[in-house]
Amino acid sequence: MSLWDWGQTLLALLFPERCPFCDAISVGGGPCESCASLDHEESCARDLPEPGNVPCFSPFRYDGEIREAILRFKFRGRRDYASWFGGKIAKELLRRDLSRNAVLTPVPISAGRMRERGYNQSLLLARAAARVLEIPCVELLEKVSENQTQHLLSLEERRKNVRHVYRVKNGKAMQKEIILLDDIVTTGYTLAECAATLREAGLHVRCCAALASAADRDGQAGQEDEKRGKL
Repeated sequence: MSLWDWGQTLLALLFPERCPFCDAISVGGGPCESCASLDHEESCARDLPEPGNVPCFSPFRYDGEIREAILRFKFRGRRDYASWFGGKIAKELLRRDLSRNAVLTPVPISAGRMRERGYNQSLLLARAAARVLEIPCVELLEKVSENQTQHLLSLEERRKNVRHVYRVKNGKAMQKEIILLDDIVTTGYTLAECAATLREAGLHVRCCAALASAADRDGQAGQEDEKRGKL
């Protein structure tokens, strides 16, 4: 057993994974027996807007109990949900035969948001999915501007708000095709801008993936999520 495996075993003993719905201890993560019926996968496929022009796939719709669990994962420090959530993304990509000879890369967050939250939830998801898929997870992008929070803006403001806020990290090159990953896709402008940034650097984006797809594409629900998540 490697040092990393020993470390993960110790962490599991000290901080056991819990059910994302009721917080009961759940061996291996994921829903406990009582909450198994809440595991409603609802596969979603959609095309991202300009300048992305790539499809995005998600295993869940962003509503109900899944939405509540994602809020706890994103805003309440429940990093232990990442393993189960990442596995669901991996299952979606496998079902569509999209992961072969690819690498996963997460949408980055700003330095300020990292200090505030302590982690990039999209990176945790990408690492967990990559372990299941047995493909690399590489941080290719960085966020270079502290722009406004997307879901507080109108559709047109969102499109403009993400322009030129990402760049490919120095020295990053990739021969394999890229799967770009985020936690939630609403209007799709963030993923679209990241995909365009990668392409402008000569990299090939196969598709995008998100844990959940929000039907409310005007983003009104996101404003309430931000408030509730920080309570």
